[in-house]
Amino acid sequence: MIVYAMQNETVDALAYRVFGKTKGVVEIIYQDNPMLCELPAMLPMGTLVNVPESVPEPQKKQVNLWD
Repeated sequence: MIVYAMQNETVDALAYRVFGKTKGVVEIIYQDNPMLCELPAMLPMGTLVNVPESVPEPQKKQVNLWD
């Protein structure tokens, strides 16, 4: 899915705007868009960013107290 950066928006702000969270999403966005590393932290307005359609939920480690 293609998303355009808004004025004074960072990658993590864009991730939060699209997905409502940043954990695990920002890393995927940087992997899919290596050219973002060359841009300033505040993305230029209208920068084209390829984001995934959906992001998998992180798996929580379960601890068994009796093992």
